[in-house]
Amino acid sequence: MKKSPRNKIYKTSLLQYFEEEIMGEAYFYGLTTTFDEPRQREKLILLAKVERRAAEAVRPLLEKHGLEPRPDADLGYSGQGWTEASGQSDWRAFITDMSVRYVGYVDDFEKLEQMAPSGDSPALKILTAHEVAAIEFANLELAGDRDSAAPLRRYLAPDSE
Repeated sequence: MKKSPRNKIYKTSLLQYFEEEIMGEAYFYGLTTTFDEPRQREKLILLAKVERRAAEAVRPLLEKHGLEPRPDADLGYSGQGWTEASGQSDWRAFITDMSVRYVGYVDDFEKLEQMAPSGDSPALKILTAHEVAAIEFANLELAGDRDSAAPLRRYLAPDSE
């Protein structure tokens, strides 16, 4: 049976997005050494945990589709490289970038959902939801909301699926 191009794109994208979530976790943990204000560090740790939860939600799909990700340690090393390459040192600029750039990721994840077999949908919705939570956090943070991390905590709550 010949694989369809759409199926190949789906699998390639799924693997890429999974690996990027693991790298994203390391990126946010890495930023905790750049931003030393305690509240900022707490938010970065929450963002790292959100990345890990998103990755773990789709990890079973990799096995289902016979996809082999690079080892988490290698991906973490790459994510640390993102931290160093980003040159982030201004919190507001960092959050502003999140609020704008991450919208494109939601679009990417929604396209992935549209390509996916129906059985993959629940896990992919968790993947998309993590980006929505990050954007909501960034917008609240920019607005000066004292509880800007609420969307991240909601996403991480055990009953949020």
